[in-house]
Amino acid sequence: MKKRILSAALAAMMTAAMLVGCGSSSSSSESTEAATQTEESTEAETSSEAAEESSDYTIESGVLMVGMEIGYPPMEYFDEDGATPIGYDVEVATALAEVLGLELEIVDTAWDGIFAGVTTDKYDCIISCVSYTEDRDNNYLLSSPYVANAPVIVVPNDSEIADIMDLEGMAVAVQMETTADYLIQEYIENGLDTDLRQYEKVINAFDEIKAGRVDAVCTDSVVASYYLGDEATNYKTVWQSDEKEPIVICMKQGNEALAEKINEGMAELFENGTMAELAVKYFGTEDVIEGLAEGFGVE
Repeated sequence: MKKRILSAALAAMMTAAMLVGCGSSSSSSESTEAATQTEESTEAETSSEAAEESSDYTIESGVLMVGMEIGYPPMEYFDEDGATPIGYDVEVATALAEVLGLELEIVDTAWDGIFAGVTTDKYDCIISCVSYTEDRDNNYLLSSPYVANAPVIVVPNDSEIADIMDLEGMAVAVQMETTADYLIQEYIENGLDTDLRQYEKVINAFDEIKAGRVDAVCTDSVVASYYLGDEATNYKTVWQSDEKEPIVICMKQGNEALAEKINEGMAELFENGTMAELAVKYFGTEDVIEGLAEGFGVE
């Protein structure tokens, strides 16, 4: 009889325990689900608030429109499908829009009209390997630098050119209206007798040197390293300007609110390691961003 009573009591206790356990599991599941929904709701509200706030500094509420000349590897170029933008600047723009809580819209724009486009509100900013110059600083709002850069001269390995002054009597290719173009023009104005050949795309300049139709290419150091790539055994960099031309984000004058947001967003990308990851991915080293985080207020 005691056995039956004990068994019944034990069964009742086990049943109660199971019921308590089930109730606890259900409660825990409901609590987790509620927490997830709350988190998603908070993220949605934050994103919505950021989008609404952006109407004060972006052309289209909730959208960061970026002007970009998609033809300047490794900074920005099309994937093999010929339609998908990829590259360092593309990923920087994508990450920046994300931390600002905005959607990204890339506006593919020819380089010779890209600055006019930001002034006339065709897009909010330019993220397209824009080198810092004093003239640009006087006419636009520029972010702190996010890539270190300098003009270089690239020649075939068997070339006797060793310095920019050795371009005397030589043909040098550049992308038109770039700082490399302006640099060679300045040397010409100061007496250097060189045959300057300007092309719409930087890839055209490298096609010319590979075909043997020019003796050298003047371009950005970050671009030269990419284009040489597998051809590094055939070409070499023989000269680099002492004057650095750091890469910046360009906005029209008067939009200080956007400039502040962009600098805040870039500071976060430096702080969370995104910029370091992208530097290694595209340039093989963090040297190209060394010391630049300080400009964005990152300790």
